[in-house]
Amino acid sequence: MTSIHKPVLLEKTLKYLINTKQGVYLDCTLGTGGHFKALANSLKPNAVLIGLDADPSAIDYCKQNIQIQQKSIFVNSNFADLQRTCFRIGYTRVNGIFMDLGLSSFALDNPNRGFSYNHDGPLDMRFSPETTENAEAFINSAPVSTLNRVFKEYGEEKHSNLITKAIDRERKSQQIKTTRQLANIITNSIPSPFPIKIISRIFQAIRIYVNKEIESLKKALSQSLNILDKNGRLVVISYHSIEDRIVKQFMKLESTDCICPPDFPICQCNHKATFDILTKGPITPTIEEISNNSRARGAKLRASKKITGNK
Repeated sequence: MTSIHKPVLLEKTLKYLINTKQGVYLDCTLGTGGHFKALANSLKPNAVLIGLDADPSAIDYCKQNIQIQQKSIFVNSNFADLQRTCFRIGYTRVNGIFMDLGLSSFALDNPNRGFSYNHDGPLDMRFSPETTENAEAFINSAPVSTLNRVFKEYGEEKHSNLITKAIDRERKSQQIKTTRQLANIITNSIPSPFPIKIISRIFQAIRIYVNKEIESLKKALSQSLNILDKNGRLVVISYHSIEDRIVKQFMKLESTDCICPPDFPICQCNHKATFDILTKGPITPTIEEISNNSRARGAKLRASKKITGNK
């Protein structure tokens, strides 16, 4: 049974995302459709809403449970292909693009998906069943150097060396197959008496690697430039520093004219700003919102407005 949580930073999302009440809006990370439904309630009946999700179960759920007055289109697709997806269904321009980079309830609440260490389940962690390598294959076959790099880079974990060595010892004697097995290996390999945060960071790192989340985010951000109409909005909610840094740097770059090195006397790049940043710093949830929804913890919202037209 999927538990439904209130959408994170909902009021701020709607504030920054909506620039016309009768436009075309793209929710790139549909999940259980919380933001999607709230957006529909704020738009006129002639608006169009497109919902994407890499998880087919999320698409099935929303098709069965979301009834809105506007035209709604649900597509099982990774947001790394958002431009091609929109073109394929007949929309070359949109007025708003929303991305919530957190785990959906479909993934987190199902032990068989292997995202959570709170329940024992198979080491899967794939958003889409079409992803070829799952977490079990990665943990048991990746070179030690790759494991260590992933834990450091995507988990920002200082004990990555100890954890990597423990995993390598274990997998030489038996296959690591379940979330609890992996969590126990992590717990027994580190000196910390409070291993939960460390386990969480390692699971996060594996999930990011398996689903190519960083690569997909960069592709989605880049493609948003191509399909956002003038005055269109891009709103992104991230939950850890790696993703937030990518979003911040992207928006900063695309809101800057010249990006040549400072010592260049004359601009050589011919780069022109396409965005105006609407949030000078990240918008974060209130203490009250976090107390009502623990999944809001760590959320950061950034928003930009497209200032140029498309050819």
